Amino acid sequence: MTRPLARHLDRSPSDGQFRHFFVLTWLLVAIHVGSFAASAQVKDMATASWTLATIASYAFLYLLPALVIGLALRLALPPGPGRAGREWMVAIGLIFLTGATHTLLFADRMIYGMYGFHINGFVLDLVLTPGGIASLGASRGTELTALAIILAMFAMQAAAYLWSMRAQRDPENAGARRPAYRVRWLLLAMLVMTLGERVAYGVSHATNYQPILFASERYPLYLPLTFRKLARAAGLGDDGGETVSARVKTIELGYPLAPLTVVKPEKPLNIVWLVAESLRFDMLTPEIMPNLWRLSEQSLRLERHYSGSNMTQMGVFTMFYGLYGNYWFPMLAARRPPVLMDELQRQGYQFGLYTSQRFTYPAFDKTIFTRMNPADMHALSGGPPAWQRDRQNIDALGEFIDRRDPKRPFMTYMFFESTHANYSFPEDSAIARPYMEDLNYLTADFAKDIGPIKNRYINAAHHVDGQIRRVVEHLRSRDLLDSTVIIVLGDHGEEFMEHSRWGHGSEFNRQQTGTPAVIRVPGQAPRVITGITSHLDIPATLLPLLGVKNPPQDYSQGGNLLAPDFHREYAVAADWNRIAYLGADYKITLPINSMGALRNEVTDGEDAPVGDARRAKQAIQPALREIMVNLSRFSRHGN
Repeated sequence: MTRPLARHLDRSPSDGQFRHFFVLTWLLVAIHVGSFAASAQVKDMATASWTLATIASYAFLYLLPALVIGLALRLALPPGPGRAGREWMVAIGLIFLTGATHTLLFADRMIYGMYGFHINGFVLDLVLTPGGIASLGASRGTELTALAIILAMFAMQAAAYLWSMRAQRDPENAGARRPAYRVRWLLLAMLVMTLGERVAYGVSHATNYQPILFASERYPLYLPLTFRKLARAAGLGDDGGETVSARVKTIELGYPLAPLTVVKPEKPLNIVWLVAESLRFDMLTPEIMPNLWRLSEQSLRLERHYSGSNMTQMGVFTMFYGLYGNYWFPMLAARRPPVLMDELQRQGYQFGLYTSQRFTYPAFDKTIFTRMNPADMHALSGGPPAWQRDRQNIDALGEFIDRRDPKRPFMTYMFFESTHANYSFPEDSAIARPYMEDLNYLTADFAKDIGPIKNRYINAAHHVDGQIRRVVEHLRSRDLLDSTVIIVLGDHGEEFMEHSRWGHGSEFNRQQTGTPAVIRVPGQAPRVITGITSHLDIPATLLPLLGVKNPPQDYSQGGNLLAPDFHREYAVAADWNRIAYLGADYKITLPINSMGALRNEVTDGEDAPVGDARRAKQAIQPALREIMVNLSRFSRHGN
């Protein structure tokens, strides 16, 4: 550390220096907040004025925790003889608090830019749960870039602190009052702008003025002020149902609705369940996944299949439980496994469960596999690249099949990680060129480089296809194909800027929710279902094969794909705080478990904007009511 900086850190900031530092930091944070709106088109004076007021006021609000804690720290450690160490603590504390504010805003902006949502419960769960960060699949280049940016932000705040100490060297002179005077006017201006943007949002919400409503979604922790009831009483407007919403809280489960009636089959079928991370529907082609394509020609192939979510957590959850993804929360709280896994255990199945990520994130060890013997659960995360871990897991899966007790049925599950960003594959699986050598999340220009990025993904899907071939050939070589159900799914899809996003977890369009679905059932003739199907249908298809006589409605929100009268009008997908209706003609997204007002997004069946959203919602009102009822159907008080 340089001597001048050390000299300034040896003394606690005066009132003037403290104010100067925070005013300067506020300006820097305002620039940071302004970047959230940089790409938004402001076409009218009202939205532009609201945007400026929001940037100024929210820059202050984001900085407020650091200001309060910093002030408390300064008051707790006042200057005086023998306090040199404490002055250093004040300086380091102020730099750390404000640097952390910048870092959180930067992280949020990157998350929002890539995925369309802010730091929320899902992101916090990802950070706090073992294996969560690793599940992002960031390259070493991404990690180093992020570290360099974070260090630069803290260095910027150290420089701002040093400048503030130098700018107010003599706090006792007459000029010391002028900054205080200016700060009072600044605080008054903040109050006026805060009240102004609050009122502007409230009026926009009451009158459904969409430019401001949509723009508000760009700011993290934006707190909407609404007075729709007052506006309606004054005759200012009505939304015609624009704010349809629901709340799902932790509930006392009534799951299943009735005890299962089971007639155990004389010759129970084995189950091989293969799930690929982010594998979307259009990867199932003879060129990209030739082995899975050949298997699909001998199986039930679902051509318009939807995951129950746009994220892994609820995508895998829905395929095992057959319930809306929102039931994740009460099932996790209750440590309740799906009835499918309960029945497999009751019938004495042997288990070999494999993943190239972890069972702890998402917390499948506390939901789907909560009653499994830990010795049956094998996770490979970290170390070798994902494609290599997938290959090692398939080796182990084959060994499990060979050493099992042949007198008992078995169930094996495999989760492939190769198709997760940054898309991992060996060179001999490269069928799409050119591809990006290193996908750095922070420096990649997704609009410009999406072609080479998608080529990485195609190559990774081709590699996964080769591992699926190994599983099928192993079963064939052991004469097990005629006694084994094979299921191949994606947990969700992946978007490559078709709708201005990359990745998943942001929208419920076809790219992010559509997955391949191939189910081979011994004795069933090959067939193609071209209508809508869902992950929700998988348990209702498997449990009858285990001899369960209950109607699917007792334990799921899906239907039996093998039933001759199977038909589904729409699919349902969910994420952390939304639920989506996915139909042939319309798609609509509704807020759930949300704080404040969130807009309802409406598109047609092909994800194109709808001109008359009100008419679209009126057309599917019965389905929306059915969805709302289903959200509590497996509550002990909802049936």
